[in-house]
Amino acid sequence: MFKPPISSILLRASGPLFTLLIGLPLLAVAGLGLHALADLSSLLAQIETTLPRYLLTSAALCVATLAVALLLGVPVAWFSTQYRLPLQRLSIWLAVLPLALPAYVVAYGYTDALDYSGWLAIHIREGMAALGLTPPSPAQWPPIHSVGGAALVLGVSLSPYITLLARAAFEESPPSLQDAARSMGLGSQGMFWRLALPMARPALAAGSALVVMETLADYGTVAFFSVQTFSTGLYKTWFSYGDRSGAALLGLLMLLLALGLVYLERRARGRAEFFATPLRMRSLREVGPKRRLVLCLVCLLPGLLGFVLPVAFLLAAAASAETELVLPQLGGQALASVHYALMAAVVLVPVALVLSYRQRLLGSGLPQRLAGSGYAVPGLVVAVGLLSISGWVTEMLSWVGIGFALTTTVLLILGGYLTRFFTVAQVSMEAGLGRITPSLDWSARSLGLSAWQVLARLHLPLLSRSIWVAALIVFVDVVKELPVTLVLRPFNVETLAVAAHGLASDERLAEAAWPALTIALVGLVPVLLLGPQKRQRNPA
Repeated sequence: MFKPPISSILLRASGPLFTLLIGLPLLAVAGLGLHALADLSSLLAQIETTLPRYLLTSAALCVATLAVALLLGVPVAWFSTQYRLPLQRLSIWLAVLPLALPAYVVAYGYTDALDYSGWLAIHIREGMAALGLTPPSPAQWPPIHSVGGAALVLGVSLSPYITLLARAAFEESPPSLQDAARSMGLGSQGMFWRLALPMARPALAAGSALVVMETLADYGTVAFFSVQTFSTGLYKTWFSYGDRSGAALLGLLMLLLALGLVYLERRARGRAEFFATPLRMRSLREVGPKRRLVLCLVCLLPGLLGFVLPVAFLLAAAASAETELVLPQLGGQALASVHYALMAAVVLVPVALVLSYRQRLLGSGLPQRLAGSGYAVPGLVVAVGLLSISGWVTEMLSWVGIGFALTTTVLLILGGYLTRFFTVAQVSMEAGLGRITPSLDWSARSLGLSAWQVLARLHLPLLSRSIWVAALIVFVDVVKELPVTLVLRPFNVETLAVAAHGLASDERLAEAAWPALTIALVGLVPVLLLGPQKRQRNPA
C-alpha cells in the first residue's frame, strides 16, 4: 500500500491547521454571538437602547467618509492619467502618503490646530478681528469632535485606496476607445462620465468597499472624537459595562458586516478583469496655464490634507509643548513597538509563505481565502474573540490545578496580529511565487528534490525581495495598529500607538505629538521604498 511522504502530509495539513489558528478568534466571536442570540432579552435590550444609535451613526460615518474619499481620490486618478501637469510625479507620491499615517494620528494633528481652542483656530479668529470681521462664537465654530470631523479625517486618510485602484483602471483602459470617443465629439467631461467612469466602476466599487471596511474597523479616530459607532460601542459594552452578551451581539454583527463587505469587494475585483491592456503608450494632453494650475492643486490636495498638514500641525504642537521631550520614555515606547512588530513579522511571514507555497503545489486557495478574511474584521472583534478563548483556556487549566492566564503573555497579542495581518504578508508571497515559472519546480523535482527542498533551495533565494516586502509591511502595520494592541497587550507595556492614544484621550495633544510623529516616521518607510504602485493593501 502506497504511503505519501511525511513532507506531503505536513504540507497538506498546514492549510487547515493555520486556517484554524488564524480564524479561531472569529469562530469564538461567532459562537459568543450565537449563544447570546439564544437569550432574546439581551437582543431586545440592545434594540431598545444603543443598537439603533450605533447603526445610524456607523452608516452616516461610512457614507460621509466614502464621499470624502471619492471626491479626493477620483479627480487625482483621472487628472494624473489624462493631462500633463506640473509636479505630476510629486502629486502621485503625495496621493499615496496618507497611507503612512494612521487616521487617529491625523485626527490628533487637526484637533490640536482646528479645535475652537486650537492654536490655528485662535490665529484665524484673531485675523478676522484684525480685519474688522466678527469672529465666530464657540457655538458657530464647526465642531471637529463630530461625525463630520471623523468623516473628514477618515476620508482623507483612506482616499489612497480610491486613488490607486481608480488610477490603475484609468491607465488600463485602451487609448483607442478614447480616440474613438473624441472622434464622435465627446469632450473631456463627456469622456469621463460616459466612458471612463463606467469602465472603472468595478475598481471604484472595490476601493469603496475597502474604505467602508476600514471605517467600520476604526477605533482610534472615533473614540477620540467621541463618535458612537459599533467599534466604540463594542469597547464600552465589553470593557466598561461588563456586558458580555451585548458585546457578543455587537461583535457578531460587525463580523457579518465585514464578511459581507469582503464578499462584495471580491465580486467587484472579479468583474474588474475585463480591462484591456493598452497596445501603445498613452499620450497626456496639454491644457492652458490657468487650468493646469487648478488641476495641479487638485492633485496635490489629498497629500497635503492627509500627510503634510497633519505632520506640520503635530510638529507645531510638539515645538510649542510646555513639557520637554522625555527621550527615555519615548525610546521605551518605540522599543516596545519594534519588539511586537518584529515578532509579528517573524511569525506571519513564514506562515504566509507555507500557505502560499501549498496553494502553488495543490492548487487549493480556499484556506488562504478563509484566513484572509480576518484582515477585514475590526481589531476589537478579534480582541474580544481572543479574550474569550483566553478565558476558556484559563478555566480549563484551573480544573487540573494549573494557574495560567494567556492575557499575561505575548501569545494573545501575536494571535491578534496573525488574524489581522496575515493577508498583508500573504499577498506579497503570492505575488513573488507567481513570478517563478512552474518549469523550475518540475526541473527540481525531476532531480529528486522534495517539495520542502525545492522551497528551501530554489524558491527562498528567488523570494528574498518578496519576503523583505512582506516583513516590512507587516512591521509597519503592527507599529500603527491600535485596538488589538490596546486590548491584548500585557500589563505595563506601552507602545507608540497606545501612548499616543492615551495622551490624546487625556487632552494632552502636545505630548501625544511625539509618539504620533514617530509612528508617522515609521509609516513613511514602505511608501518611500516600495512606491505608489506597490503599496496597495488587498484584503482579498
